[in-house]
Amino acid sequence: MYVVGTSGHIDHGKTSLILALTGTDCDRLPEEKARQMTIDIGFAGMEVPGFGTVNFIDVPGHERFIRNMVAGAWGIDLGLLVVAADDGWMPQTEDHFRVLQLLGVERIIAAINKIDAADSETTDLVEEQVRERIAGTRYEGAQIARVSAKTGDGIDALRDAIAANLKKLSRATDADKPYLYIDRVFASKGYGTVVTGTLRNGILHENDAVTIQPGNIEGRIKRIESNYSAIEEGSPSQRTALNISGVPADTLKRGHILYRQRFFTESEQIIARLELLETKRELKNNAGIEVLIGTAAVKGKVILLSGDKITQGAVAARIKFNEPWYTYPGQPFVLTGPGGFRILGGGRVLLPAYDSHKNRGQVVEGLGLFRSYGLEERIAFIISVRRGIKRTDLHAMFPERTEDIESALISLVKKNLVKQTGDYLMPAKYYDSLVKRILETVNKHIGLNLKEIADITGDDQDICRLIMPSLVSAKQVMEKEGKFFSDRGGQVGLSKGKKQLMDTAKANGGGGIELDNLGNESVRTDAKELIKLGELVSLDGNILYHREVYEKMRDAIMAQFVKKDKLSVPEAKEVVGLSRKYIIPLLNRIERDGMIRRLGDFRVKV
Repeated sequence: MYVVGTSGHIDHGKTSLILALTGTDCDRLPEEKARQMTIDIGFAGMEVPGFGTVNFIDVPGHERFIRNMVAGAWGIDLGLLVVAADDGWMPQTEDHFRVLQLLGVERIIAAINKIDAADSETTDLVEEQVRERIAGTRYEGAQIARVSAKTGDGIDALRDAIAANLKKLSRATDADKPYLYIDRVFASKGYGTVVTGTLRNGILHENDAVTIQPGNIEGRIKRIESNYSAIEEGSPSQRTALNISGVPADTLKRGHILYRQRFFTESEQIIARLELLETKRELKNNAGIEVLIGTAAVKGKVILLSGDKITQGAVAARIKFNEPWYTYPGQPFVLTGPGGFRILGGGRVLLPAYDSHKNRGQVVEGLGLFRSYGLEERIAFIISVRRGIKRTDLHAMFPERTEDIESALISLVKKNLVKQTGDYLMPAKYYDSLVKRILETVNKHIGLNLKEIADITGDDQDICRLIMPSLVSAKQVMEKEGKFFSDRGGQVGLSKGKKQLMDTAKANGGGGIELDNLGNESVRTDAKELIKLGELVSLDGNILYHREVYEKMRDAIMAQFVKKDKLSVPEAKEVVGLSRKYIIPLLNRIERDGMIRRLGDFRVKV
C-alpha cells in the first residue's frame, strides 16, 4: 500500500484537486467550510488498478498551519506538488517542496492546476518555471501534469500518472518493527478509543500488545480498519485506524507514537544534521526552535558544536528538547521557528540520547565518518561515540531490519572500522589504542586491578572490563584473583632490582626476607609487586618467601598427613627446620590457602 499527499501554496487548489480525483472533499471542519481554506489534514481514497484503494492526504497551504502540513506530509510515499497556472511557483510552494525533500518523500508529480484560469503561454511559462525549480534535486525529471480541478481537464491523465509513479516506488519497508504516528484520536461509540495514522515499517495484527509514547502507555489492538473497512492486519504505508483497548482517548493526542517493538530512544538531547531552507536565512546558537517530527511538534533549542550561527550548508548540531522526546537514528524532521509559522530547514537525527558531559569529544571526532549519511555510517558513528555498545542494544536503536543492520556491521568489521569483543562492538581505532594502553600499563605495573588500570589509562572502567577477557584469552595478559599481570613465567621480564630480591629470598631459604628491613621505598615497592605477581609469598605481611621455597615447605608439611590425622607445631618445626618465629606464620599462610585448619593445638588437613 502507498499514500499520496498534496503540497503547495495556499489557494492553488490542492483540496479541489483531490475532490476531482477521488470524489471526497477533505475539508471536513466547519471552519474550513466557512473560510474556504484547509486548516487541518484531510483524507480520501481512490481505486488504482493493481493497487486497490490508494490513500490520499491533503495538507493546508497557509504558512500558519505548517505543523499540520508536516504532520500530513511525513507519512506520504508520492507527493503531489500543486502549482496554480495563474500564480506560478510561490513562497509556500518552495517551502513545501523542500519539506518533501527533507522528509525523504521518494517521488513527486508536479500538477499544474487551474489551467482553465490561464492561457497556454502562461501555463508554458509556469511549467518551465517548475522544471527549473526541481532541476538539480532528487525530483529532477519528475512528471508534470496539466489539470483543471474545476473543469476536469487532465484529471484522467493525472490518475494515470499517479498509477505509473506508484509502480516505480520502492516496496514499502517491512522490518517487523511497526509503528504509527497518531494524527487523530477519538472515542467511538461501542468501540472505545480509536487512533489513526499511516502505518510504517511493519505489520500490526488484532490482539497485538502495543506501547504508546510519551507516557509508556500500554494497550492492545482490538480492531483494525482501513478505508472504513475492517481488516485482519495493517500493512506498511497504509492509512490505518486502530481500536485500542485499555487506553482512554483523553490520554492520547496527535504526535504520540504507537509501536509494537520499541526502537525509539527517549532523549533530552540529540545530535542532528541540520540544513537551512535557503542561504538567506541563519540560525543562531541557542536559538529557540520547534522540531516537527512525525506528527509531533517538539519545542527546544539549537546548540551549535562550533561557531555562533549557521548560515548555509549542512552542519551537525545539538538539539536540546524542553521535554524528553523519542527519536531514532536517521529519522527526518523539519525545523521551524517558535510557534511553527516559519520553516527554517530540517535534517536527520544522528544520535539520540546525547550526553553533553560525556560524549562531546567522541561526537566531534566521529562526525568525520559521514559521507552519505547511510545506515552503515550512522551505525559506525554511534559505535564511535558510545565507545562500546552491545550488539543487541544497537539493534534496538534502529528501525531497520535485523538483516540490514547485521550486513552493515559485517561490512564495518571488514573495513576495520569496528571490532567486536564478546557481545560488544567498539570502534577499531579506539579498541587498538585502548589495548595498547592497557598492555603498556600492565607491563609497567604488576598486579593492577580493573579500576587501577582504568585510572592509569584514563579510560572508562566498563570499557576496560570489556577488553580484558579477550586479552586474557589471547594470553597477552594473565589474571589472578581480579589482578592482572603481563607474565607468569618465573622471572621473565623482571627488572634488575626485582631479580636481585628474588635471588636473595631464594638464597635465604626458610629465613626469607622481611619487608620492614628492606632498605628504601623503591625496594619495598618491588617486593610488593613481586607479591602481587606471585613470585614472593607473604606469610604475615612482613616475612616474605621465594615462591619455590614456600611451595617446598608447604608440600613437606602436607605430606605428613598421609600418615597422620593431625600435626602439632613442634612436629611441623621438625619437618621444615624452622624456629617458632617462622613456623607459626608459615602454618597460618597454609591455612589461608585453604589446605589446613587449626584444631586446638593441632593442625588438621581440610
